[in-house]
This record gives sequence, C-alpha cells and structure tokens, in this order.
Amino acid sequence: MTTDGTAALPYSRLVAAPPPGHVDQGERWRQAAQAVGEAADELRRLHRLLPGHWQAGSGQQEADEVLRRLVRQLDEAYDAYTRIAAAVAGREHDLAQARRLAREAVAEARLAGLVVTPAGEVVPPSGSVTPPMAVRATAGRLTARIVEATTRAEAAEQRVAEELAGLPLPHPR
Repeated sequence: MTTDGTAALPYSRLVAAPPPGHVDQGERWRQAAQAVGEAADELRRLHRLLPGHWQAGSGQQEADEVLRRLVRQLDEAYDAYTRIAAAVAGREHDLAQARRLAREAVAEARLAGLVVTPAGEVVPPSGSVTPPMAVRATAGRLTARIVEATTRAEAAEQRVAEELAGLPLPHPR
C-alpha cells in the first residue's frame, strides 16, 4: 500500500507472464457492449412493428412503455459497457508497455552480468570485491528504469480505477 492509500503494483506481478487462458478483459467488455447494442436495436425494430400487430387498447400502451424502458436500459448498459471496455483496454495497453520496459531493463541487466532481485532492484553479483563505479551506476540506472515501469503500471491501475468509479450506477426501475 502506498502512502496515498492506493495499492502498489509489485514488480513480480508486472513482469509475470499472463496466466494460461488469460483473456483480454477489454475485448470481453467490447463484445458484451456489442451484444447489448444489438439487442437494443432488435428490440427497437420489434417495437416499431408492434402497432401493426397489436390493436390499440388491450395492453398495447403498457407494452409500449415497457419496451421503451427496456430499450433505454439497454442503451444505458451499452454506453456503460463501452466506457468500461475502453478503460480496461487502455489499462491493458499501458500495462503491456510498462511490462515491456521492465523486461528490457531486466534483459539488459542480465547481459551486463547483473542480478535482479525479487523486488526489482538491479545489483552487482555478490562477491568479496567492490564492483567498479560504472557497474554500480549501470545497476542504478536499470533499477530506475524498472521503478519507472512499475510507476507507469501503478498509474494505469489507478487511472482505470478512477474511470470505473466515475461511471454512473445503474438505476433499478
């Protein structure tokens, strides 16, 4: 947990490979939005046909109002799902970029014979000899790149949390 109360993204989670069967959540929300949008369109189409198949009176007005309300709710769901899809897809993209930056720094550290700790700190290999200043400087520079990548990932997590928190709550009817 950071000092401002947000959850810190650990280095190990940033560089971890996605679990088997990982599905792009942004794409799933986009597909849900598409399905809801298509359902709203179909309901609108059927609603337009209703007067030709249902005589005035005998519940037509009530059915008309119910259909209007359902279409409105589906449209609201479509808007919300679309916003969620965009926020989640943006987060996925930002996390992928941060992950790439961190992995590049790790690869460079390993090529230089340096060690990356489980916390994401780049250090010279342990030994009795004090490493040269250039080696320590390289380790510090690569550690800073990993910290920057982690900071970017944390910002992406925070941004999506704020975007999702800003969505209006569904209104029961």
